[in-house]
Amino acid sequence: MTKIIELAHTLGLAIAESDEIKALEIAKEAYESDAALQAKLAEYETDRKLLTEEFIKEEGEKNESEVARLRAHMEALAAEIVVDEKYVAFTTAQEALNALMAEVNAEIKFCITGERPSTCTHDCSTCGGCHH
Repeated sequence: MTKIIELAHTLGLAIAESDEIKALEIAKEAYESDAALQAKLAEYETDRKLLTEEFIKEEGEKNESEVARLRAHMEALAAEIVVDEKYVAFTTAQEALNALMAEVNAEIKFCITGERPSTCTHDCSTCGGCHH
């Protein structure tokens, strides 16, 4: 192993032991073991596939009432899913890990280029103050 790969391995082990990974594992277990939530997710996916099948049909063959029914059912399911506490905990834990990985990558980029990645959106209403 080269020194760089050894350091990457060490970094990977440290990330694997991070609070973010531990929180994600706990949230994922709860998310995946919730039968009611998984049933809603499966039902949503089935409806999504059926809706896709309707959309690829020729114009005269589409069943518009079925499209409307599927859309309404998917919207209702999505509204239930996104407020489920286990779904929220899982997505929040995923976002925390993604934020950690973004910070790690930004630090590596800084070490390579000497420049901090810009978070400027060019929309001053989102800004905490200019860093220029």
